[in-house]
Amino acid sequence: MYHPFFQFFLPRVGQAALAGLLYWNFLQLPPLAWLSPWPLLYYGLPLLLVALLGWLARDPLGLGIVLVGYLTAFYCVGNLIGLATRVLGEPFRSVWQVLWLEGLTPWLLTALVWWWGRRRAMHLCTTRYRLTTPKPLPGGRLTIVQVSDLHPRAGTAMERGRIPELRQKIQACCPDLLVFTGDIFDEYTEREEFAAFCALFGELEAPLGKYYVLGNHDLFHHWREPSFDRAALETALAEAGVRLLEDTAVLTGPVRVVGRKDYLYTGGRRCTAAELLPGGPDEHYTLWLDHEPRDLKNAAAAGADLILSGHTHGGQVWPAGAVGMAARNERNYGQKRVSDRCTAIVSGGTGTWGYRLRTQGRTEIVCVTVEQCAET
Repeated sequence: MYHPFFQFFLPRVGQAALAGLLYWNFLQLPPLAWLSPWPLLYYGLPLLLVALLGWLARDPLGLGIVLVGYLTAFYCVGNLIGLATRVLGEPFRSVWQVLWLEGLTPWLLTALVWWWGRRRAMHLCTTRYRLTTPKPLPGGRLTIVQVSDLHPRAGTAMERGRIPELRQKIQACCPDLLVFTGDIFDEYTEREEFAAFCALFGELEAPLGKYYVLGNHDLFHHWREPSFDRAALETALAEAGVRLLEDTAVLTGPVRVVGRKDYLYTGGRRCTAAELLPGGPDEHYTLWLDHEPRDLKNAAAAGADLILSGHTHGGQVWPAGAVGMAARNERNYGQKRVSDRCTAIVSGGTGTWGYRLRTQGRTEIVCVTVEQCAET
């Protein structure tokens, strides 16, 4: 626990300072010039606007605080540039006054972020990786498709209306293995969405199996009780032919699949990597599924050849997401060589959390092709 001065006092001072900065900038907006003969309106309307923005940002995890955050950031940066141009003098000052548009530029940039972030969130792409291994593979080749962090519900990037698109992209990869690396559902997923996506999972084919590991949202009730419980999830997955792995290793031909309990969901109470594979590395190609990208080196030492994770959403909202994820996880997004024989891949998520906005990372399914090669 932080000292109350740092936990309560300083944040309030910071909020008040930013509110004062916004109020001062709003007084300079061109439309207010028309109200200068009426001081009550001239000084009162900007105050109402600051109050409205505060109301929009009341939810610390909502879309409103994201957009107000971008608006405030643009004003802060713009004010700093304006001060710099005063020092530099002409022609820098004149050029900046044109670009600043008397304080309208931050609003235009925020609107652009909203439009671009929505398009980025809704664009579902297939990210492909190619790896090699000297270990035996069925037919000398293995195709793995990873679905992660769907968070399906109305208002996010993934809802049941997009199931045909998701099905087409997964089937186009012709997966040998289909894996779901957590947060496939969350506490806001309604029963209709839950049933529709479980039906999709049952329709998809993967000769070497379909496997699911829990994330921190699938069953953990962060903000409200979900529309389903653990029994319903286990039943639906079994009917769909999807195997739930919790600190379990299974063999499917020459390939081993290890599924870990989520670190946050269990509060860190889970098996160690060495306990899961006490024999260490062997001749089986080992696919390691862990919702959160943690403990990568220990997983590699235990025998993992490929680690697939999600959780981070690639940051989703820049820069807050990147800063937050860097503080907790060993990889924010993409591919990382953990050791000479182990690679980790972190998905940006097949959906988005909370809202249809993404300014960092990709909305994606991950398709990994592993080819057998001669050992050098």
